[in-house]
Amino acid sequence: MILVAVFGLGIAGGIAGMVWAWPGLRSHLFPHNHESGIEQLQKTLSLDPAQVPQVKAIYEETGERSHSIHLQFVPAYNQICNEYTQTRSQERAAFAPIRQQELDKLHAVLNPEQWAKVQQRRAEAEKDRAQHQPDVCRHMDQARPSDQHAAPIHTH
Repeated sequence: MILVAVFGLGIAGGIAGMVWAWPGLRSHLFPHNHESGIEQLQKTLSLDPAQVPQVKAIYEETGERSHSIHLQFVPAYNQICNEYTQTRSQERAAFAPIRQQELDKLHAVLNPEQWAKVQQRRAEAEKDRAQHQPDVCRHMDQARPSDQHAAPIHTH
């Protein structure tokens, strides 16, 4: 059981890393106001009024070029997402009988109050899983106009 949990966490961590490392998806999931970014650059770099449209144009061009490259990789990401979803579903189905046996054995041992608490915790866990499960496949097959003007991410 622990091995399966560790394996599942490893897959989830890998996918989360992929999502975070992919700038197109990251900027879509964590959008920011591009105008405020230009305004912040204007303040930080003390841009004069003539430089603002030039800097904005640079970021827009880079964003458009980056977006067109990103679109080339969407089919591969869709395939990864489909395979992950299918594998995760198969894994959950394979564990279903084991989970049911565990629950049946617990039900036989616990008193009604304890059993109610187990059921409540399971319902809460299922609700949390549905709400907080990473959705790495969301919007993969759509062109995202909001990404077109994203400022490139620089790491220095």
